[in-house]
Amino acid sequence: MAKPQTEEPAGEQRTISRDEILARFQDRALVILNVMPKETYAAAHILGSINLPVADIELKARQLISNFNQEIAVYCAGPT
Repeated sequence: MAKPQTEEPAGEQRTISRDEILARFQDRALVILNVMPKETYAAAHILGSINLPVADIELKARQLISNFNQEIAVYCAGPT
């Protein structure tokens, strides 16, 4: 996945579980980012998630995510 150009150093990357996302669902410090196509997002998504299809990340990430220092959980329709 392409990363947006930024002056800040890359943060820690780790895998989190569904349980952790559910436990932190109301946590405003966590951005839940859905990288599936718009049509897939429209059909079903985690409530409150932001849709940013992979193809649009480079162009639109800065418009949709205001703080790249906060935690961002990225999900797609991959294996679970």
